[in-house]
Amino acid sequence: MDINISNDVFSATGLVTVVTGGGSGIGLAIAAALAKNGATKVYVLGRRIEALNEAVKAIAASEGVVVPIICDVSNPFTVNTAVEQIQNEIGYVDVLINNAGVSGPDHRGVYAASSITELQDIMLSSWPGWATTFAINTTSVVGVSASFLPLLDAANARKGWETGKLEPGGKPRVKKEVEGMDNSDMRTSQIITIASISAFNRIVTAGLAYGASKAGAVQLAKILATLLGPWGIRSNVVAPGIFPSEMTAGAPSEFPCDKIPAGRQGNFEEMSGTILYMVGKAGGYLNGNVQVVDGGRLGQMPATY
Repeated sequence: MDINISNDVFSATGLVTVVTGGGSGIGLAIAAALAKNGATKVYVLGRRIEALNEAVKAIAASEGVVVPIICDVSNPFTVNTAVEQIQNEIGYVDVLINNAGVSGPDHRGVYAASSITELQDIMLSSWPGWATTFAINTTSVVGVSASFLPLLDAANARKGWETGKLEPGGKPRVKKEVEGMDNSDMRTSQIITIASISAFNRIVTAGLAYGASKAGAVQLAKILATLLGPWGIRSNVVAPGIFPSEMTAGAPSEFPCDKIPAGRQGNFEEMSGTILYMVGKAGGYLNGNVQVVDGGRLGQMPATY
């Protein structure tokens, strides 16, 4: 057993990555972590070009490393346009991070309802908003992931991995040595879906649609791990608690220990470390995994996790 581990096991060195919703909040933190830790390319996708351009400036990486692309993950045309641009520019993607999300209709008022009809009104008030919430938070996990499959497959081939589907009971996937590549690197391509601990808790902390849509995203990511495993593409999940973002702008910075044992929101350093573990060599054996990063919050509320 070789115990002389290199110091780059938590590194994004040489990776081509895509981050949806990369213009702000957790997506911006992820993009910055990748760019500042060796990624060859970090494509940041989002609907607002102003936010994307500001993200590029804020990250301040070497010119050309962070590339903004306008993309609405609920719109197949813009997703395909983004895929075509990346195909033409570099031709492969090592890591796709499904981060884009919306909070959806706010249902926190359900606990203040004083009559059954008032509760009914609150629950029905934003019914049409559910479709948009699910389109972005849930359906896009399948649509975007499927759209990038050829580029994820191409990244495996570039590293010398045998491509195609392995049959049950057959031999393991073969990796050939490739000149100029780190042939000791056993990572295969990966999809990471950023969900939320709202996928697991049973208290309405934002909206009914938000929690349900994130639960759907987690389940889809698990299904993708099983579905894509024979194709050499991995799928994992990050379920954050409260981190600084547009969605949590009104949340306090400190919490009593019976709400969050850590007593605070998470910080971007902690989110960055989680991502660098997952995309680095250290995370090469992860598949179908859910990383909860919440300061212990789920342990303090009714939850299914």
